[in-house]
Order: sequence, then C-alpha cells, then structure tokens
Amino acid sequence: MSVPVRIEEHGALRVLALNDPPTRNALGPLAAERLMGALEDAAADPDVRLVALTGDGGIFCSGAAIRAWEAADDTGETLTDVGTALCDLIERLPVPVVGCLPGHAVGGGAELALACDWRIVDPAAELRFVHTGFGLIPGFGGLARLELLAGRGQALRLLATRAAVGAEEAVRIGLADEAVPAAAQLDWCRARAEAMADADRGAVAALKHALWTGDERSAFLHVWPARRLPDRLGS
Repeated sequence: MSVPVRIEEHGALRVLALNDPPTRNALGPLAAERLMGALEDAAADPDVRLVALTGDGGIFCSGAAIRAWEAADDTGETLTDVGTALCDLIERLPVPVVGCLPGHAVGGGAELALACDWRIVDPAAELRFVHTGFGLIPGFGGLARLELLAGRGQALRLLATRAAVGAEEAVRIGLADEAVPAAAQLDWCRARAEAMADADRGAVAALKHALWTGDERSAFLHVWPARRLPDRLGS
C-alpha cells in the first residue's frame, strides 16, 4: 500500500511528493494531514533550505477528494478550513517552496501550486481551474492568490471558463516561473537550493514573510539583532 506523501532528502533540499496513483494524487484528509506534518518537519529542520512539492505518477494533484471530505463533514467547512490551513502553511513556511508540476494540477491541486513561492511546469502540463464546473469556487485561498499573480480579469476568465492553462501561457501570465521538463525538475531544485546555501536561513524566512505580508519594516527589525557584520567596512 502506498503512502499518501513520499519524502526524500537531498542535502538542503527536502522533496515532498503526493503519492496516491489510484486517485491521481487527489488531496484527501489523510494526504492533507501527512503533507502538513511533512511541511512542519521541514520547517523545524535547520538543514533544510528549500522544499520541493511535487506529485508521483506524472501528475501534480487532481484536486480535492470531494467524496472523502463529504464523508468527514458534508458542510464543506472542514474541506475549506483544512485546505486553507495547508496552503497558508506553505505560504508562511520559513523556507521557500517550489511547486514542481510534472503533470496536471487541477482544481484544489492548482490552488496548492499557487501557494508555493515558485512554480516550474513540465511543458506538457496544465493548470486547470475547473471549480465552477462543479458549482464551486476556490476554497483554499486560491482566488486571492490567482488574482495576485495574474490579475483580476485573468482570474475571472480562468475560473469562469474553466480554462486549461498550458506551461507557456502559465509563464506568460505569471502563474509559473519556468517551463522545466519533469525529468529535470529535481536538478533545478538542487541548483536553486545550492544557490541559496550562503544566504542566512532566518533572513530568507523574514524575506518571505515581508513579501507575502508587505510588512518589510517588521521583518527587518526581526532579523536586525542577528545581523552579521562584513569582514570589511562597506562590503
């Protein structure tokens, strides 16, 4: 029996992969719980400088496992509360998170990707915003993130038309940073982790916080006591 979240350690890089092939990596209650635990473990490990969030079997995430969430709570409150908590955790994690899309990210899976700091997308992959086809709207904070990344007009278009956004368009409108073949995504993340090796982990955490909240002053004052003086004045 497969575990819903597979974990790999590559030095400073922690890979978290959704691993439920029969559901095409749908996000159910157990997967959400395990993923949150794995993210919290990565945050607590001082050696981790970058987290890669991906999916096994050639797909990122096919969305929320609606029937499983209905069985847990038919009001929808548990689904939106847990999904929002998961995406907020990704957003406020003290290390950057790369959403590595080897294949499609659909519905709630696309919302999960939008919570990441960077997104790299296989050239054949798509982000699919299918919510309105099920009589729903995003419930994990994805509406605000989609508007932030692509603008209000694009957010309305993508959701109202249930558009499938290919890799090229995703990069063009700001939903992805690069198109990277699935086979090369791990190497991309390793290189990014290596590039950040000399950056202070606390400063990077404060930088993430400031970028997401807009509160640069508080973030600066938070890291000030731990500042490191240069070897030479002016350097």
